[in-house]
Amino acid sequence: MSETARLIGMLQASKAQRDSSAHCAPDIEAAKRSTADYDTSSNTSTSIPCSLVDALELAIAGSSLPPKPTEPPSYNINVGLNRVFSALNRIISFTASSQEFVRGPTEIALDITNDLAVETSKRIFAASKNPLEIETIARDLGIPKIDNMAGRFPSLTTSNLPPASASEQSATASPARGTAMLNSIFKSVRVPEFRFRWQYWAEKGQQSAPSKDKSSSADDFASRPKPLGEQIISVKEFYQHFNNIPLDSLKLRDSIHLFHQGVKPLWEDPRNTRGGAYYFRVGKDVAPQFWHEICLLAVGDVLQGAVETKRDSFNDDICGISYSVRWNAVQVAVWNRDADNEVGKEKLLATILEKLSEEIQPKKDSYWYKAHKEHKGFIAPEA
Repeated sequence: MSETARLIGMLQASKAQRDSSAHCAPDIEAAKRSTADYDTSSNTSTSIPCSLVDALELAIAGSSLPPKPTEPPSYNINVGLNRVFSALNRIISFTASSQEFVRGPTEIALDITNDLAVETSKRIFAASKNPLEIETIARDLGIPKIDNMAGRFPSLTTSNLPPASASEQSATASPARGTAMLNSIFKSVRVPEFRFRWQYWAEKGQQSAPSKDKSSSADDFASRPKPLGEQIISVKEFYQHFNNIPLDSLKLRDSIHLFHQGVKPLWEDPRNTRGGAYYFRVGKDVAPQFWHEICLLAVGDVLQGAVETKRDSFNDDICGISYSVRWNAVQVAVWNRDADNEVGKEKLLATILEKLSEEIQPKKDSYWYKAHKEHKGFIAPEA
């Protein structure tokens, strides 16, 4: 079975659900009618696909393709197409001699869904302080408009007054109205869950000299990280936590960690003892954006895909990420489980450098990898 045919098989379930109802939406039928005269020299009508699987089957059959749309694709269509093409590239580029671990159709579908959830929620939260933009997003998603927010106040009748500009409307719109619409969006949009559960941790910096007693020092370090909030299962909970962590209020040596549920941000945690981390020294002016993008790469499984292995035992893993305030910079760390996974480490660094925005790209001498056991304060677990 070819890889394209396997992908078609993966999409058959989605198609079957729609086949029980009308085959195509009214606007698609209208599109068919509007393009009936596109090729008058042909006596055969061109079928306009209603789904991705229809389009793939049409392309494989070698039939004449429908005309290009007259309008540019919407934002959501562009995001969706980019994710689909990314998945296709990963499938088609795989060969039998490759040593890379390739996810099956279910995992690929989940990965695309998570990425779409991240993109959608980024757009929603970027507009969360602009009620007009929130209403635009709600309209795009087909969510009813809220018209009864100010029902107990008398309406004012105006005449011969110029309409307010978009900026003036945005400045005078009710924040309560925007909050209500934001909540309405989240209630109406199903937010997919992440592949992994996550947990934020807060850690206060050490204010005094460390104890010379190794046992008491280890106990002190182990007790410093404190769970912050509830577990994070989707991008909704992620942003509810992320937007309420004041990075600019952190003191010297304070840290914020985002780790897989059940993994503590300590070198000596059983999931971390054989691992290490990439450390990035980031300027304080760009540190918030750097941290935001690294967080999205982590919860969106982008970093996980770089180090993931397919072994009988001890598979590599992304354990978590850290944001630590230093004297004149911020140190961001990306922890992985296997410090000896050289191929995974190379791919991890390449992925981070490729995915980060151009304006926050780190300099070559500002990042390095270090195994946890190489740190002076590391306490090896008892055999």
